[in-house]
Amino acid sequence: MVDIIGEIGRLRQRGERLALASLIWSTGSIPMSDRAKMIITEDGSIIGTIGGGCLEAEVLSVGRAVLDTGANQHISYTMTEKQAGESGLNCGGTVRIYTELVEPGAGGDLYDKVLNARADRRGGVLATLLSTDSSHPSSKMWFGMDGSRSGSLQSAEAERLVEEKGPLVLQRERGLIQALPATGEQNGGNILGDSEMGKAAQSEVFIEPFLPEPILYVFGGGHVGGQIGALAKNVGFRVVIIDDRPAFANSERHPLVDECRVVELGEGLADLLVDDQSYLVAATRGHQHDEIIVEQAIKAPARYIGMLGSERKKLMLWKRIEGRGGKPEGLDRVFAPIGVNIGADTPEEIAVSVVAELIAVRRGSRKVWKTKKSGAIPFLVE
Repeated sequence: MVDIIGEIGRLRQRGERLALASLIWSTGSIPMSDRAKMIITEDGSIIGTIGGGCLEAEVLSVGRAVLDTGANQHISYTMTEKQAGESGLNCGGTVRIYTELVEPGAGGDLYDKVLNARADRRGGVLATLLSTDSSHPSSKMWFGMDGSRSGSLQSAEAERLVEEKGPLVLQRERGLIQALPATGEQNGGNILGDSEMGKAAQSEVFIEPFLPEPILYVFGGGHVGGQIGALAKNVGFRVVIIDDRPAFANSERHPLVDECRVVELGEGLADLLVDDQSYLVAATRGHQHDEIIVEQAIKAPARYIGMLGSERKKLMLWKRIEGRGGKPEGLDRVFAPIGVNIGADTPEEIAVSVVAELIAVRRGSRKVWKTKKSGAIPFLVE
């Protein structure tokens, strides 16, 4: 996964101008994440993706215009499923894309605030008062979860609105477009911005969440644990493999993960940073080790706890943990047996089922497929 905010910081350090295209609103079936962003550099290179096909070509053209003129652009793009198929997209739907100019030393330092907050395991929201007026670049403001603020939206009404809506945006981890009263006042005149099609209307503020990078701790560097770690890294987790055997916790065996730690499994979560963006998987070589991990994990503020094994193993371990004072409500938080039930058999297939579950927890299972019913996947039987 491309770290767009990190790329902005890298390009700014090199003194480069760039155009940043962000998906700010969508409806219908769309071919991209609702967090989609794409950078267009002055040499015409692109970093990230806004969806592919003709839409990406359109946004590339818009990005070049933003770089040439200095005026931000706000476009609405609608495509039927038939048109999408003919033009190289996977689906239809309507999107709104806001493309803004980011220059070194001209407000881009707020992206540094995002990077610093992420490094410190803090979250917050970045608010943008949408503007396509080149004489009035987009006003931006960072609202940190720790109460910190940087920048200005040039509008007391906009800032009040962001302060009110920010916690909900963070809770849902989804961006929000919020209209401001057309008669609102700001520190020096009318609120900046136009409607999406350039007509006189209410101005809008885009509020987007930025949370700390999710950390996955995999206890057990065996075949299954290794496959889980490699796949989770590929979908955006920071992955740490933990094992008490040096031969099973090293970069040669796990080249794709971020870190390997050789730790006595009896120490469990000691010296680990565990917060509400942490995911814990017990996939060790023995019941006694998994038991220790689970017993300590249910006392931690982890977002996800999972244990590899059977229902029988779960019942046996839960009984012992409860016998030592473990809270049933804590054990109810544990995903065990771990993973989505897809009939997985091999370590690679088990990893797919586990990482699918991690994604569902991380994203809140918000997407609803019109053509698929929820519940178990039906299997053909003879």
